[in-house]
Amino acid sequence: MPSVVTPVLVVVAVLVLTTLWQRRLSQGYDYQCGRCGHRFSPSPLAAALAPHRFGGLKLLKCPECGAFTWASVVPKE
Repeated sequence: MPSVVTPVLVVVAVLVLTTLWQRRLSQGYDYQCGRCGHRFSPSPLAAALAPHRFGGLKLLKCPECGAFTWASVVPKE
């Protein structure tokens, strides 16, 4: 049984650390929709779980147009 607990704890720890890192990043950056250009801030959990590409692109749902699109990172104004 202990052999099952260790991988689960590692996965949970990585998820928590990734969410905390996204929370820190969200204080200085927004994402811009690749379809309509709307700027938005996803929740840290949504940003942590979103698939990503090289260059900061994340697959997120735009709250304005409702499309799942590759959103780019932009500094907050």
